[in-house]
Amino acid sequence: MRKALLLLAPFVLCGPAWAEKPCKEQVDEAFAKLRNSKAFRLETTIVNAQGRLKMQAEYLLPDRMHQKVSVGEESGPMEMIVIGKKAWSNQGQGWAELPEKFAETVATQMRDTVAEAPKSMTEFKCLGDKEFEGTTYAVYQGILATPLDPAAEQKGPRVTAVQVPNQQHVYVDKTTGLPARNIVNSVTEPDKRLFDGRFTIVDGLKIEAPEIKSN
Repeated sequence: MRKALLLLAPFVLCGPAWAEKPCKEQVDEAFAKLRNSKAFRLETTIVNAQGRLKMQAEYLLPDRMHQKVSVGEESGPMEMIVIGKKAWSNQGQGWAELPEKFAETVATQMRDTVAEAPKSMTEFKCLGDKEFEGTTYAVYQGILATPLDPAAEQKGPRVTAVQVPNQQHVYVDKTTGLPARNIVNSVTEPDKRLFDGRFTIVDGLKIEAPEIKSN
């Protein structure tokens, strides 16, 4: 998703004051407004060497999440629910509570990547208003550093030089000021989406602990 996801001031997408703000700050404020909405859904498609992964994560901030993950077309979704420092998973055989340490790790990750302000150093440039899939958005582009293989440093600068970064495009709704899409692709293959995330505000969202059937 990206790790940019609080701002109480009104979010205004147009006008001189908005235009004067650095592009990264505009992106941060859009995701901050998303966090302030408290309840939203992120539907994601991820393509990597292992194939295509689809994920739907519903967030009820500050500390609730219901996630469904499907790999490929045949297997059923794997689910996880996080509430506070507790977590449960369903791998297809019913719900089970996760070990305390693992649950706390998941809860911490959710807090650091979704519930709290991001620590991302990605810089963005403003691409202006652009039409995308039939809707006009305010579009921002950032370059994401590609993590090196641990062995790359030992192989010298030649290996480092061929590492190709990915580029990120954030599409902000011009009416609501909320992020609508977050897409990552390779600089060398701009039409190939590695990550495609779609944000939706969910009114009345509820996330409760699952019922665990006793044997």
